[in-house]
Amino acid sequence: MADKKIVYCYSADTGEYVGQTTAQRSPLELEEEVYLVPAWAAADAPPPAASRQAAVWRTDDGRIPAHCILGGSWQLLPDWRAVPLWDTATAQPIAAQLGDTPEALGATELAPPPFGVWDGASWRVDHAAEAAAQRAAVETEIAARRGQADAAIVPLQDATDLDMATPAESMLLAAWRRYRVELSRVPLQPDYPATIAWPPEPSAQ
Repeated sequence: MADKKIVYCYSADTGEYVGQTTAQRSPLELEEEVYLVPAWAAADAPPPAASRQAAVWRTDDGRIPAHCILGGSWQLLPDWRAVPLWDTATAQPIAAQLGDTPEALGATELAPPPFGVWDGASWRVDHAAEAAAQRAAVETEIAARRGQADAAIVPLQDATDLDMATPAESMLLAAWRRYRVELSRVPLQPDYPATIAWPPEPSAQ
């Protein structure tokens, strides 16, 4: 009789098969082949797992026993943990746990496009949401550029009001004011907000 035999280890956290170890033959059993199977191991080999499956040792009620003599058997569970999935309700990434399936999670392997909405079979682009986001981004940029123009105009306007402006400063003031007007007319451009022709800043002229 062999002094040791191969046994099959499982994770204490998930119950999934993690590899082999050896069990020593019990010195107290001289006639029968009794082996001292360690904790978190089973004498039976796990069944082969297919793609997106994992072999796990669990009891019928889902517990992971510390020792196989406490019950349990090998089961094959869905294993999508390594597969990128997206929530079809939010279009956000979602992490599967051992035993989860995309159907149970309301998820898909198909990566969503920007502003994607799930129609039950595939993603489609929510053009209204896309346009709203583009508009908000452009409005934020207009406000930022307007703030820059306001900051440039204030000292130049002060110099003009006090009859202290040089000819160059007067020209620069007019350029910044013109730039500010052009910014206010950006929403009137024909392809707004998808395509914007930004007026050049006076400092770049």
